[in-house]
Amino acid sequence: MMLSRATIFLVLCSACALGAAPAELGNSRELFVDDQMVETMDGVTLKLHHPLPREIVLSCDQPHEGNVTCYGVVMNDGDKYRFYYTGAHYTQFGLIGGKRRQHPEFTCMAESPDGLKWTRPNIGQVEFDGSKDNNILQVPPRWTHCFTPFKDSNPDCRPDERYKAVAFDHGTPGKLFAFVSPDGINWKMAQDEPIITGGNFDSQNLAFYDNVRKCYVAYYRKSPNRIRGIATATSKDFRHWTPGEMISCGEAGKQVEFYTNAIMRYERAPRFLIGFPMLFMDHRLRPGNLGVGVGDGGFMSSRDGKNFHFFQEAFLRPGLNRERWFNRNNYAAWGMIRTPGEFPGAPDELSLFYSEGYTEGAEVKFRRFTVRLDGFVSAYAAAKGGTLLTRPLTFAPTPASAVKDAPKADYFTPLTIDRTDKVKHFGQKVLRVSRPTSLEIPGSVALGNSATFALQTDVLSRGGERRFFSANDKVAGGADFCFHIYLAPRPELYKYSLVRCEYTPVGKAEFGGEEFEKLIASRRDHHFAATYENGKIRLYIDGKQVAENANPKPLPLKFDLGNLRFGNDYPPNGFVNSPFIGYADDILVLKRALSPDEVARLAGSGAEKTLDTGKEHGMLYTLENDSAAPLADQLTADGAQNAFFPSVIPWGETMLLLNCSTAARGSIRVELRDAKTNLPIPGYSLADCDLIYDDAIERVVSWRGKSELKQLAGRPIKILFELKDADLYAYRFGQPE
Repeated sequence: MMLSRATIFLVLCSACALGAAPAELGNSRELFVDDQMVETMDGVTLKLHHPLPREIVLSCDQPHEGNVTCYGVVMNDGDKYRFYYTGAHYTQFGLIGGKRRQHPEFTCMAESPDGLKWTRPNIGQVEFDGSKDNNILQVPPRWTHCFTPFKDSNPDCRPDERYKAVAFDHGTPGKLFAFVSPDGINWKMAQDEPIITGGNFDSQNLAFYDNVRKCYVAYYRKSPNRIRGIATATSKDFRHWTPGEMISCGEAGKQVEFYTNAIMRYERAPRFLIGFPMLFMDHRLRPGNLGVGVGDGGFMSSRDGKNFHFFQEAFLRPGLNRERWFNRNNYAAWGMIRTPGEFPGAPDELSLFYSEGYTEGAEVKFRRFTVRLDGFVSAYAAAKGGTLLTRPLTFAPTPASAVKDAPKADYFTPLTIDRTDKVKHFGQKVLRVSRPTSLEIPGSVALGNSATFALQTDVLSRGGERRFFSANDKVAGGADFCFHIYLAPRPELYKYSLVRCEYTPVGKAEFGGEEFEKLIASRRDHHFAATYENGKIRLYIDGKQVAENANPKPLPLKFDLGNLRFGNDYPPNGFVNSPFIGYADDILVLKRALSPDEVARLAGSGAEKTLDTGKEHGMLYTLENDSAAPLADQLTADGAQNAFFPSVIPWGETMLLLNCSTAARGSIRVELRDAKTNLPIPGYSLADCDLIYDDAIERVVSWRGKSELKQLAGRPIKILFELKDADLYAYRFGQPE
């Protein structure tokens, strides 16, 4: 017997829950709409989010519509969207609606190019008040109350049945019938016999082709013990269906009245079914109302289509809008579409459509509501922080055919590493810095009593301070270190030009003015170096000492804020404050002070010809083996301490991507653990993780400037998320869309 991929995944997830096997995520998106993939949570909760109200997209104020219009269906239909709904009106015993007479129910359709602006097409099928100029479909009145269409995605579907629908006949209780159409406008019964029996059906019943389970699935009303519930059945051909069975919503759902269900397959994470039921309280009468019964919009999810994780809290409350408190409101139209974000440059949102004004208003209105992509439920932690550990899982590498180069956005594109003979450098490659950034140098937070700092430069820009190495602690009593150059923009200001190396506890070595400008003007390329030895700072240009500090103090080099940065300072200065702009090569932080002769050889021949790279301790970046961040450390005696750009999100073929939102003061860090030992995988601990404070739909996670994870594909792992004032909605492995 052949099993579908979906079935295999569900079996593995069940096994994972028992600790037998890891779940195979592949490249699929994992949501937090349930806790099935959660092993432990400490200070983290699953938080249900709420849709945001937007504009009214459709007021059912036409003569053939009215105040009991209901049961909407929204679908994507090629280059447009369609909105099916029931047009009906109720005169409330003459109390309201005096200008609109009561009329039969109709099935109506609206259209939109973008899901935001809707119009009524002139279908011309049904005469009303002496005219066929309307959007009424020719569906007989006996079927219109619960007529629910869908577009069939079955690849084997016949063209003349591309659209299908289910409907309940009020004259034939307990039976659900099927309809087909070639275009979604001209409908006929699929067969005379009902397709499903044994339900109550006096609500919006629905069916669709499930691309994961490879069959048709129906969800419909059934009311055992006189409590409105939801049943499901399946079919291979839309004509013959399995016996219906009640879905399970656990203990939380046993006493809930599910008036509708609006269950659908979630396209961005197809392993999940989600539903937006109307949760009905039929014995509550709000003061001032004529009719009994109020309702909330609910949320539920499932992985197998039968067992649902149901949130008892309301997904959508009636709120301050009185018309949402009328009897039988807050129906979600079945379907969800992707619409532009609310703000310029913001990512797309998901739009849902809910009814208001039912029964006691002049007409029903459908209002658009939005949620962020995947934004139904999050793993949430308050400012004090918390952690969530997943159950064991495996992921797959991005398919080779789908691998993309990094986009050209500033936060993805690393600085350019060029092969060029137009500038002076050592070897074959050079770092070209054309926009403000900084390079973090791991292992440089505590350098001891002696060190050397050096680099080769070319085409340095004028008009600002250009930092070579910096660790400005910005804390009271902190020890600031800065090795930088200032080139005045105009000759009359050249007296202010200088090069300086300063460590605040011991002083500074500085060389500037006209003499400095004369030396700088002698050539375009220059080698800069500074040595530190027991408080003595010596400054070198092109291998010659030009300055040293007076009255040195024998103190070790230690930076409280963190590692040294090349090219700029730590926040809060920002990258535009004093960026290095130009070419750089042989970026060196050595854990000993070179002699004057060694500095001269360094300036003349380069680091690789001067130093024994297999024995020296420190960090050297020659760019020879690099094409992007992180840069490879060539001094291997104390391990590889590869440098990375904090302003650049590193790119890889297979990355961990988060849909997340943090406060400006919040954060997220991620640790990858070996599933068998439950220990951090070396290089992927919380301490290695680059701090995330962001709001993004697919945020790349990196560890010391490294995001590539294809080497871990197929290996059973667990993921530890550390959250502080943050929401995590979803995660997956791959490349951003």
